[in-house]
Amino acid sequence: MNESLFYEIKTTNTMYQDVIEEIGSQLKKDQYIQSESVFIEEVHEREQHGNIEIFPEVILPHIQSENILKTKIFLIKNETNHMNWHDQSLKLIILLNLKPQEDQAVLQDIQAFMRNLADEDFVESLL
Repeated sequence: MNESLFYEIKTTNTMYQDVIEEIGSQLKKDQYIQSESVFIEEVHEREQHGNIEIFPEVILPHIQSENILKTKIFLIKNETNHMNWHDQSLKLIILLNLKPQEDQAVLQDIQAFMRNLADEDFVESLL
């Protein structure tokens, strides 16, 4: 699997909204996205389309849009504590940002990663 596809982010924020805003600001600064406000809106919109919880205390918001400049899988953890999401404790946010018309090799790496998420031991190793 392509290790450059992954990026780990440590946050000190505990509230989900604060984490998403912090990540949006960082991704804009690092030129992974075009617009911070569009990114935040897309994360919330994705959440409205269905359950993004994939494992106890792990969520997987994923976005594919023109706002995404570089495809990346972000592993977001709190440095000292859990994060709070809708009255629920989180240990990990796996944020998949997918730009349109991505290379086939990158898409295959993402598919392999997504299949691995079905393995409880694999998810535990990410925590």
